[in-house]
Amino acid sequence: MMSSLDGVITGIIGEGVAASPNPVLGWVGSLSEINPLSGYWVIVNTGDSLDITDAFYTDPSSVYDLHYGANLISFPGESPIELGVALQGDFVSSITGIIGEGVAASPNPVLGWVGSLSEFTGGDGYWMKTDESISFSFTIPNLRDASNEDSNIESDFIYNQSSKQCFYFIENDLELSENDWLLAYNDNILVGARQWNGPYTDIPVMGYDGYEYSFGYSEEGEVPTLKVFRSSTGEIIDLIGDIPYFENNQIFMLNNLVL
Repeated sequence: MMSSLDGVITGIIGEGVAASPNPVLGWVGSLSEINPLSGYWVIVNTGDSLDITDAFYTDPSSVYDLHYGANLISFPGESPIELGVALQGDFVSSITGIIGEGVAASPNPVLGWVGSLSEFTGGDGYWMKTDESISFSFTIPNLRDASNEDSNIESDFIYNQSSKQCFYFIENDLELSENDWLLAYNDNILVGARQWNGPYTDIPVMGYDGYEYSFGYSEEGEVPTLKVFRSSTGEIIDLIGDIPYFENNQIFMLNNLVL
């Protein structure tokens, strides 16, 4: 399945399992096959495309059985679908957060889903966090033509995506402009950035996962430094308040940060 990435792929990580290519033994590790209902981190040493042939689309009506905690799952749709459309039923009240690659969403009793993750996209994996065991199927209506808009990250605010990450949601209004940016640093290394989008904007914070691209990134127990980039003046200003320690796959709500 990974033949198109030969020489480029350095590992695959699933939920509690992993595999690594060995030049003599082939694939080694606890992960031996790909489950179409599961999500995976594919780690490569350079940008490339994964081309899968002789495969079938996952049945959109497939039932996902989730355990309490964080579940790494796939999404069976071909086109992007909004979270509120794809997730319908009593089970939704048991979902405490959803994390994608550098994006996240959290349920709000008044506003619905808040955060940088607004829709599921086919081909992507997601950590779905629940407070109890649930079974569900995605609701996938007639597919519409849509494109997944990537965040417009300024060249000065580029960071490497890591397989370890957490998200800090800013609940209070910092009275910033839409051209301002929220930044996260570990010491002097940029580990996350997000353009301001009003209250509940989330800042991704990347963690060190043992690979070279994440050297200097946050580790368990370290507190990231959060800052604001003001586009009008070019200033970078510290955000002051009670900021929790970095913890992989966690979503934190912050309502007491000030400039």
